[in-house]
Amino acid sequence: MKRFAACLIIILLLLPLAAQSQGVSPSPPKSAPSSSGGSSGGESSSTSGGKKIVKLELDDLVGNLEKWKQEDPDKFEYLKKILHIPFVPPKDYTVPTVLIWYPSGKTDITRNDKLDIYAWVKNDNPIEVRSDVYLWLEAKGPGEKNFTRVGSQRVILANEYSEKKNATNRDWSGITPFSDSKEVGNATFRIWFNDMHSTYYTDTMYGKPYQVDDYYSELELNLINSPPEVDKGSIRVDPARARYNDPIRYEARFVDTDGDMVNVTLHVLDDQTRELKNETQYVKSGSNVTFSASEYGFFGEGDAGKNFTYFYTYGDGLNGNNTGIFSGPSLLPSPKIFVSDPDEDPADENRYWWQNYRFSLKVKNPEISNLRIDLYTSTPSHPNKYQDTIVINASEEAQDVLFDIQPFDVSDANQSFTYYFKYSATDQNSRESTDILSGGGINPRIVEYPIYSRVTVMNILVVLLAALVGGIMIERRLYR
Repeated sequence: MKRFAACLIIILLLLPLAAQSQGVSPSPPKSAPSSSGGSSGGESSSTSGGKKIVKLELDDLVGNLEKWKQEDPDKFEYLKKILHIPFVPPKDYTVPTVLIWYPSGKTDITRNDKLDIYAWVKNDNPIEVRSDVYLWLEAKGPGEKNFTRVGSQRVILANEYSEKKNATNRDWSGITPFSDSKEVGNATFRIWFNDMHSTYYTDTMYGKPYQVDDYYSELELNLINSPPEVDKGSIRVDPARARYNDPIRYEARFVDTDGDMVNVTLHVLDDQTRELKNETQYVKSGSNVTFSASEYGFFGEGDAGKNFTYFYTYGDGLNGNNTGIFSGPSLLPSPKIFVSDPDEDPADENRYWWQNYRFSLKVKNPEISNLRIDLYTSTPSHPNKYQDTIVINASEEAQDVLFDIQPFDVSDANQSFTYYFKYSATDQNSRESTDILSGGGINPRIVEYPIYSRVTVMNILVVLLAALVGGIMIERRLYR
């Protein structure tokens, strides 16, 4: 109705202007006027009192208005202003009653709680004077000065009320208006609405705040927060001892009872407990967070042989905390030599204590000159006994290192022995010695030859002959 009235007024105002235009049409005619005064294309003219009156079709008028709007917007706005006629509602019109309906009753909410809030509207006006009602839900979080709109606009048409109570409702379901809030405290809701006549706010339109049962002119809730927690048993670094370029992983698990996302920062400390690096991830409550050292470039070759520690800081945007300091990883030194094939071989398969044994290993030593290799043996009689040292120079090819020694004495007979090699550099296993290796048992015999052997008999005869000769010489000398 308002638009129709405005168009009618525009037409009435423009007709006198057209009468004074001396035959100039607002838009060019589609064809020249005929000699009889008629026109084609929907335009006609006549003469009244010596003035030419041009009659315009509605389409032409609309076209001109659109053209004026684009070419001279200031005058177009002025035209709208002088043609505006404010709407005056009927004398018996009453503003609809609008309240917030919150049937949940839950006043303590978290940032992730999904809220169901309704607008309850009662309109006692007769249907013929009712107008559409437009509604917005507005919210103001803790620490905020202004309300902001939540969700989308709701509309109630004139015929959308119950016949008995003249009431209806609109919902905003599953909303989380404070999901990004950085504070806790009072959270307030109100409804903005327009009934085509005026704009109202439910928190100010009533003489005093209204609250009966689940209906409010202004709804106040309490935004709370529970800080996240760490599952201490889940904190680990794997492997705890590794090379710098091994796939080292830091793992932990964090839980937030409110369901908030948890921002987790891993802080890696060097061997002086200074922060080396830190990285952050955002994870869901209850899920494991994993930091891969190779992905973030925590360690390099220069860190080989060093020991590191770490800790976590974590929070949900409102509350934060940190763990204690944990050890790990311990990085193995970089290998300088490559050792293989350690072995032991007796000179005689009978494995007597008095015989020689050959101990050997292969060493590839591309970088180090004067590499020292030590041999150690152990028996119950001589535990961890140093035997010998060999020094070799750098070589790109594997070298055979051979110890040919007599490592045992008579007290080692009938015992088992072990051995290992120790070296002055780090091998491919990040160690400076081999494993302790078993060498087997030592023959129980304590003398080299049995009494019935030729060597023993000859030794006895030699001893007897020497004694005889000695006795004869002494006797002759003393009793001459």
